[in-house]
Amino acid sequence: MIAFRTAAKESSLAESLITQTEARLQTDAEPVWVSDGLDAYGIALFKRHHRVMMFPRTGKRGRPRRPKLVACPQLRYGQVVKQRDENQRVVSVFKRSVFGDVPLNEIRTVYIERQNLNLRHENRRLTRKTMAFSKKHPWLEAQLHLYQAYYNFARTHRGLYSKRRRQRRTPAMAVGLTKHAWSLQELMCYKIFINH
Repeated sequence: MIAFRTAAKESSLAESLITQTEARLQTDAEPVWVSDGLDAYGIALFKRHHRVMMFPRTGKRGRPRRPKLVACPQLRYGQVVKQRDENQRVVSVFKRSVFGDVPLNEIRTVYIERQNLNLRHENRRLTRKTMAFSKKHPWLEAQLHLYQAYYNFARTHRGLYSKRRRQRRTPAMAVGLTKHAWSLQELMCYKIFINH
């Protein structure tokens, strides 16, 4: 779980979520960005990764062509779009490459959809139609930060099992941040030093 943001609408959080995710990615390779059919992510990515294309003068009379904003060639973004009927039932699903050359087999939202389902199942504050919802936003943020730390450092994932070492791993172990799965006590007692 790299980053999260909370807001009433996705369009208001897309830009800050992309900024936070890019800051935490430690790779030189440009990632493939994938989202659902919401255009807010495409707009936010374009704002962050664009360049100005200048057109040469033609020598003909008249006003020269204005410069144009185009997406950087390194930006790769695809969407999984669901079409719905009048009863809001999904009729068809198709994939499209919005920016860059993204192979259609790389465009999938299965992992983030599964993450959202896990988040709702394991976090009472996000369960639909419940009495345990968060009444104040700071408490929801604090609980989600705790869940993110637990998910990354303490919870082992079946998909990250190491056959070579015969070891169950957490996401933090898989990327090399730690060598063991933390206990909940170790997680809660870890001292964080913040420089001001």
